[in-house]
Amino acid sequence: MKPEVAVGRRRLLAVSLVALAGTVALLTVGVGTVVAAAAGAASQEEGCLACHGAAGLTLTLPGGESFPISVDPAVLRRSTHGSALTCATCHPDHTRYPHPPLTARTLRDYRVARAQICTTCHSQEAGQFAGSIHGRALVMGFPDVPTCTSCHGAHDVVRASAPAFRNNTPQLCGTCHGDPQIMARYGLLPVYEAYTREFHGVTTALYKLTKPYSPTPAAICYDCHGVHDIKDTEDPAAPVAPRNILTTCRRCHPTAGRFFASAWTEHKTPGPGASPLVWYVQIFYRVLIPAVLGFLAVLTVLDLSRWAGDRLKGRPR
Repeated sequence: MKPEVAVGRRRLLAVSLVALAGTVALLTVGVGTVVAAAAGAASQEEGCLACHGAAGLTLTLPGGESFPISVDPAVLRRSTHGSALTCATCHPDHTRYPHPPLTARTLRDYRVARAQICTTCHSQEAGQFAGSIHGRALVMGFPDVPTCTSCHGAHDVVRASAPAFRNNTPQLCGTCHGDPQIMARYGLLPVYEAYTREFHGVTTALYKLTKPYSPTPAAICYDCHGVHDIKDTEDPAAPVAPRNILTTCRRCHPTAGRFFASAWTEHKTPGPGASPLVWYVQIFYRVLIPAVLGFLAVLTVLDLSRWAGDRLKGRPR
């Protein structure tokens, strides 16, 4: 081997060793940084829960409203955010104590401000919500419009794909859409009660009772109305608009004929002014079924009476 070739190989080996040592050092520093950050986050969360883990804590806003500020550590850990976020992720202004005073005067203001934090990670959903009937109503200042925490909770957020979230969605929507006073303020029908009496609502209720860990196969609110992009039912682009409703039905009922959607009562309670044919059929069966059962009951009583009388008189049957 020529001397200059041997020198070149030694230099190459030396450079490789230096590069390897540098890589190991960087990895060590990186892993150490990640571990230190995780330890710091855990320590910070423990610090928050040292106060907020106590039950029964409340905070009174300048407007006089109070809301709970206690956090159940077990509930927080079980939530979908429990293992992914820290307290400071959603409360970046409260990493030091004493905390800065809240700028919100009312609970409504506070919840709207909290929703802005959600957009940090959920920007796509926030964009859809901004264009929805709920998002536009929120900008207009209507006080009953839901924000993120109204539907998803705060420290007990569950994954939207979880069976429990799907099965409980009608009841969740019914918090507002089943309240006659709230609906009256906006000229809307309290449709929740009607939904619970429909086939889809009854099926969902049975699933909650018998199969709580399985998602109901029946249509629930967001299957037909959308999720964060819910539109006014009178919007031509709404999935439940007259020209779109059959297409929406065919997502679950692919063989539905063109008159399939006409059987839907639009969450209206049947009566003389809404789906009168359904109302007349309901009345017919409400009379027919008790009459038949009553007639059978009378026949049974008469037959038993005659049998008992014959037995007492010693007559053969």
